[in-house]
Amino acid sequence: MNRWLAGHVFWPLTERMRGRCTLHRFRELLRTQRCSADEIHAIQTGKLRRLLRSADAHCPFYASRFRDAGLEVNDPDLDLDCLKALPTLSKAAIRANLAEMSWPGCPGGLKPYNTGGSSGEPLQFYIDRFRTAADAAARLRARTWWHVWPGDPEVLLWGAPIELKADDRIRQWRDALLNQYVLNAFDLTDRSMDDDIASIRRRRPACLYGYPSSIALLARHALRRGLRPGDLGSSNLRAIFVTGEVLLDHDREAIASAFGGPVVIEYGCRDGGLLALGCEAGSLHVPQENVIIELLDDRGRPVADGQVGEVTVTHLEAVGMPIIRYRTGDEVRLPANPADICACGRSSQILAEVRGRLTDHIVCRVGGRLRRMHALSLIYVLREAEGVTQFRIVQPSIDRLEVAVTADERFTPQVRQTVEDRLRQRLGPHVAINLTCHDHIAATASGKHACVISKVSADSLHDLESEAAPVLIS
Repeated sequence: MNRWLAGHVFWPLTERMRGRCTLHRFRELLRTQRCSADEIHAIQTGKLRRLLRSADAHCPFYASRFRDAGLEVNDPDLDLDCLKALPTLSKAAIRANLAEMSWPGCPGGLKPYNTGGSSGEPLQFYIDRFRTAADAAARLRARTWWHVWPGDPEVLLWGAPIELKADDRIRQWRDALLNQYVLNAFDLTDRSMDDDIASIRRRRPACLYGYPSSIALLARHALRRGLRPGDLGSSNLRAIFVTGEVLLDHDREAIASAFGGPVVIEYGCRDGGLLALGCEAGSLHVPQENVIIELLDDRGRPVADGQVGEVTVTHLEAVGMPIIRYRTGDEVRLPANPADICACGRSSQILAEVRGRLTDHIVCRVGGRLRRMHALSLIYVLREAEGVTQFRIVQPSIDRLEVAVTADERFTPQVRQTVEDRLRQRLGPHVAINLTCHDHIAATASGKHACVISKVSADSLHDLESEAAPVLIS
């Protein structure tokens, strides 16, 4: 698709048809990105006052919290410090009060979502079109820092369903109009990766977007096949944006080598929103026009400069289901001197380091070959299942899967069967699945609540991969 048509006609049109003001917000964020710290503070203050008034008027859960804290939401002198009077918001509180903290009459309605992929604790929540537009606009603004604009060709290495529904096919057609092309991160066989490489080289995208481990796997496959360093990219490629997982140093090196372009982190979470994006100077900037981020210790106190704290977010544009002082579970380190302005010249808040959660890979058998499968392909099955409150997936051997869940009364025998059927769709009918229900799932020996653990040795997989002689891909 022509870039001008995709960016100036089809993209604004599709956003308008969805009832989203993304283009307006994008332009506004371009205008404010060079604002001073004081100007950003003023923007946040105005939006926070609006959010608190809306939450008080439409969400009984928050109205009660405000009363208990003695917070007068109509006080014209309210500042950002008023947040400190409120308790933090936990996942458990959302589960227990979802209806009371949501506004069903929000203009444009609410869309249900599920998350909890890397924690093993599924969480249902709602998103409105205002928050969606705000997060999308922040992403688009950050891409302009790398000279990527709406309508520029983009390849996404992302999760995809096994069988395409009618809605999925409509989405594919729409994505093509927007110059967006999705490759399946859950299907990375030797043959599919060869096809992916050919597709990327044919489309010559301005950017790639996806899970870092999956893009790194594709990058190593290309180099092993004989593609020269840098040749997986092109003169059109400006950046590779990675999200959804921790970016490991060896994965960054593999991606940069194969594609010949910079690897840029995008940090966010489905429940909390888009929280930080990489700039050309190497910093992670918080889109403060949309969110307020606090880093707190175990007792809910702000951490000192240079220290690590839990990300606690207030989303200033989430009106349908307000997110106010929500503890995400992610750990982030503050810079030693947060007041220092980034070399790029932008004065917005900077995060020095994001310590998210590592997502493992599963090894499965396809024909006579072994291949890696992204763990999210299995996580999606569990987190979408009715009644599941926590889960852990363990792969003790190539043909066995142990699935432990805690669940409520909604986890019926029919739901259980659906879970097992969908897992077999991913792994193959030969895999023995042992699904057991528990009152509690304890942390691993390391103290972490890992939700996917593969005990299959990678040596056999590497041995099979090394059997393939390098083939120059032209």
